[in-house]
Amino acid sequence: MEKIIQNILYVHILVGSIALLSGAVSILSNKGKQLHRKSGSIYFWAMTLVFITGIIVAGFRFNRFLFLIAFLSYYSVFAGVRFLKLKGLHKNQNPEWYDWAAGIINGVANIIFIGIGMYYLLRGNSNLPGALLSMGFGVGGLLISYANLKPFIQRPTKAYHWYTAHIGNMMGGYIATFTAFLSTMVTRFDLMNPFLAFALPSLIGIPLLIFWTNRIEKSFAKPLNK
Repeated sequence: MEKIIQNILYVHILVGSIALLSGAVSILSNKGKQLHRKSGSIYFWAMTLVFITGIIVAGFRFNRFLFLIAFLSYYSVFAGVRFLKLKGLHKNQNPEWYDWAAGIINGVANIIFIGIGMYYLLRGNSNLPGALLSMGFGVGGLLISYANLKPFIQRPTKAYHWYTAHIGNMMGGYIATFTAFLSTMVTRFDLMNPFLAFALPSLIGIPLLIFWTNRIEKSFAKPLNK
């Protein structure tokens, strides 16, 4: 069985590398163009395989970090792709049942992650970084579920809501995936402080995401101000 899991891990690493490369191409290419769509499609399917293989390996080896990253990154990517199909939410378009299910399952999973972190923290477990990691990712994942489920209840007023949701989710998924990659490399090769490696993708990616979102808001607002 260990040999099977090891082979699945190799597949996980391979599709993870494909996801990182195709995701970078999609982010840097012109939005809506053929290159963006094709690289984005490859990124989505690679991330689907990353999620499946990651859950299998994490479950077999009781790897909490891999479990956390797999849920957080894949739900973001899944939601990002789904918002391309939910452009009419502001016109009372109804989400599919699996849009609700994915958000709720991700929310419940992250509540469990928060609970696990609090349990180890209150027990005085020696693995304090692991407890904080579980709680931090749990809170982040819960907020992502909330942000994606909210427009299903409180309908958005802006026609371009889907665009900002798509960009935000896809970028969020990429940040989480790159965090996993960098943290793994640091652990294996001792390249830098592990806490810095964990925080660096977010420290760079989140300000870029905010900047990008503001640019989108301004670009859509221009015609309205004329």
